[in-house]
Amino acid sequence: MSTAGALSNSRSDAPERAWLSISERGSLAGIRFLFLLCVLAGRSVARAFLRPIVLYYVLTHRVARRASRHFLQRISAASGWSDVYRHFLRFAEVNLDRIFLLRGRLDHFDVPPGVGHGHLTRLARERRGAILLGAHLGSLDAMRTLGGAENLPLHAVVHTGNGRRMAAFMEKLNPALAGRMLEVTPGGIGALLQIKELIDGGQLVAMLGDRVGFNEKNVTVDFLGQPARFPTGAYLLSAMCRCPIYLTFGLYTPPNRYAFYCEPFLEEGLVLPRGDRDRLLHEQAQRFARRLEHYCRQAPFNWFNFYDFWAAA
Repeated sequence: MSTAGALSNSRSDAPERAWLSISERGSLAGIRFLFLLCVLAGRSVARAFLRPIVLYYVLTHRVARRASRHFLQRISAASGWSDVYRHFLRFAEVNLDRIFLLRGRLDHFDVPPGVGHGHLTRLARERRGAILLGAHLGSLDAMRTLGGAENLPLHAVVHTGNGRRMAAFMEKLNPALAGRMLEVTPGGIGALLQIKELIDGGQLVAMLGDRVGFNEKNVTVDFLGQPARFPTGAYLLSAMCRCPIYLTFGLYTPPNRYAFYCEPFLEEGLVLPRGDRDRLLHEQAQRFARRLEHYCRQAPFNWFNFYDFWAAA
């Protein structure tokens, strides 16, 4: 799971692999150029430089453009050409901010006290492990950086298979945070065992719950009025580790504001009786989809899934 390092087209021949088949665009030289621009010219100049890049992308990538318009229509937001451009510009701006966040330059941002942030500090104080469940909505890096600044025992589960150049570059910016990233590979159980060990040891593990990976257990629920597939891994982990789940989102508002939200989802962990397991997993995924709808409506241009999200269902 990742925030999709760079924008690209997706293939439609295998809907269930839509987001994983998105290939990384742009060269490492281009990423380094943006980094130097941020360091030498500052955030404002670098943000201005993004505009022609995003314009070119919107003009030339029909599949991603159509996915953006489809989502904006579903969320009942304006979905004209300028709105699609604005949608992609938000994505580019949030990714640019990763450079500053991972370098610890929090002085560039307005970060008000998080709504429900006390839940995280309480968990850390009690040394109680938990799953922090979010989505490709806003910025996971903003939450991770804030967690590092406050010494929260926070780790992030990621999938960087389709964005390795960006991921490798970002790791160099903040090796300490890179050491708290858990890479997920299709069919591997190493990360699963590591996650369980961390949670059992009182650590917080952040996961994204809106994309289905290869052969990942999932259910079909209603999302914005249409069936969509959501993974159930977080709920299975909660049952296995007997740990709580909290929903966490970092929503971006231009030019420099990141608002954090944390709310209880399963405070006592999930119990899965054998005969009722499927129903309970579906119920939790539907609850998550409803809360995700709420935050999507609050910040529709923060939704960063630029593929046909509903196709696989």
